[in-house]
Amino acid sequence: MLLKSIQRNSFGVIFLVLIAIGLVWTNTLLGNFPTYRFLFDSFPMPLYKPISDFFGKHQLWSNLLSLFLFLISGFYLLNLNTKHIITKSRNYFPLIFFLFFSAAFIPIQRLNPGIFTLLFILLSIDHLLSIYQKQNALDNIFRAGLSIGIATLFYPSAVVVAVWAVIALLVLRAFRPREMFVLFVSFTVPWLLYMSYLFIINDDIWAPYHTLIVNLFTEQKSDVDQLLPILFFSFMAITLLVSILNVFPRLTFQKIVIRRYFSVLLYLMLIGVASFLLIPGITYDFFYIISIPTAYILSSYFNEAKSNFWNELLLWLPILGAVLIQIILII
Repeated sequence: MLLKSIQRNSFGVIFLVLIAIGLVWTNTLLGNFPTYRFLFDSFPMPLYKPISDFFGKHQLWSNLLSLFLFLISGFYLLNLNTKHIITKSRNYFPLIFFLFFSAAFIPIQRLNPGIFTLLFILLSIDHLLSIYQKQNALDNIFRAGLSIGIATLFYPSAVVVAVWAVIALLVLRAFRPREMFVLFVSFTVPWLLYMSYLFIINDDIWAPYHTLIVNLFTEQKSDVDQLLPILFFSFMAITLLVSILNVFPRLTFQKIVIRRYFSVLLYLMLIGVASFLLIPGITYDFFYIISIPTAYILSSYFNEAKSNFWNELLLWLPILGAVLIQIILII
């Protein structure tokens, strides 16, 4: 049974993960799927624009770069679980769910600012989780804010993560104005540096700000068939809902640090979903970020789930959703 095999962390799971990644990405790498356009193609942020201009001329190389960044982010996700002991077991569940909740959705299997932002968001999560009960946490807080600030220069929707960072700081530590100030200043540092560069070369220093506003609040007509996300996320939602309803009541028996970790992860997921629904410019590529807390929550549930028909079915639903999307687009 698949559930039991992954729980045991058997060596064969590595091959299963590699095969799954191959199946999910192969048609994109071969150019069998259309390239869906988003608002960031017309109004790229300053750090994403040169990368997009260079790799946009070479579709295969841009897709390979996207796959490489995805893999690096996925294994960083696993490393965070090992470092902070977010879930009880160290296995490949986080990587598997990260795969099926993000890149399995075909329209975002392409070069996009969201996939560049992933590494910086994971870095900020790493630093924020490190501050719990740490006597002097200013360095970690500064690095977390700096990472989010850089992320917004790639991807405007990452500004939402700055709101989450404030909440995470309040959950993980008692309120300290100095730490809030450091978080705010560190977030603005990349912007101030870039605006200073624009000032030196006599360019419009407010251009990146205007680009951010356009990307966030311009409602765009998506090229994506609306049936695709409905089908895809319907399969995902059932498994996620069952996991949330089981994981969070059990947290009362966990250590305080684990309860707080899962609280900040839940806030990240809820803020992400709310932003996707309410902010016009946030599109499907934002699910790269939402998939981070989702992967940990699902992993926590399936690490302790009994191997029976219903849990096997819940585990297979995301996989079936990803397969269905592939089949629909091929047909």
